[in-house]
Amino acid sequence: MKEGLLWYDNQGNIDLKERISSAVKFFESKYGYLPKKCFVNPATLEEPLEMDRKIKVFPSDRVIVNHIWLEFSSE
Repeated sequence: MKEGLLWYDNQGNIDLKERISSAVKFFESKYGYLPKKCFVNPATLEEPLEMDRKIKVFPSDRVIVNHIWLEFSSE
């Protein structure tokens, strides 16, 4: 986790994939490309997950609850 976008999302009543998709859409519109990795608090996600557009989602203690960290591509 080096550089990225921290997205605040407290809509716990909506599916995690939908919440991440909203953050990814914003990221893509702002930067013009997709993030490669996404991190969420382990309370939100226990196991790694892969989104539709090959974005990998990982649990991380470094991300606080109700936040989504979208990492810039290191390429």
